Amino acid sequence: MKAMVFLIVLFFIQAQQLLLPEGNGAWLVQVNTTGGIAGNGAGDIAMSSEGKILCSREMKCPDGFKFSDFQPLIETFQTLVLPVPSPGTVSLCRDCITRTISVRWRDSMGIFHTYTATFDETTKGKLPPEVAKLYDAVVALRQ
Repeated sequence: MKAMVFLIVLFFIQAQQLLLPEGNGAWLVQVNTTGGIAGNGAGDIAMSSEGKILCSREMKCPDGFKFSDFQPLIETFQTLVLPVPSPGTVSLCRDCITRTISVRWRDSMGIFHTYTATFDETTKGKLPPEVAKLYDAVVALRQ
């Protein structure tokens, strides 16, 4: 029981290390996974406009990423009027890994925005193309 509490606390502390940076134009992208055959997901990854990146221990995290590879994706993302994702996309896949992508940003005026979508392999095609492209770029960083 103590080991489980320690792991939960450790994960909570790690998850809190990567927050939306200060300032206008700042952004944070997080991909969290759950489910799958073992129920543990495939690991989580978060990255910010400060060039920071954090991965859960299930995956090897790169030391960094090229900001120039992601800034155009974020800028395109910020100019879109994205549809509100349906809250509970029902999937017939009971052993698929469920993925949630969350994007938080402050625009040039300092206004906070957020977009979150949850999907699995069978429902990924319903994502707006720009969201799917950002998701693919983020998970491609995993080693």
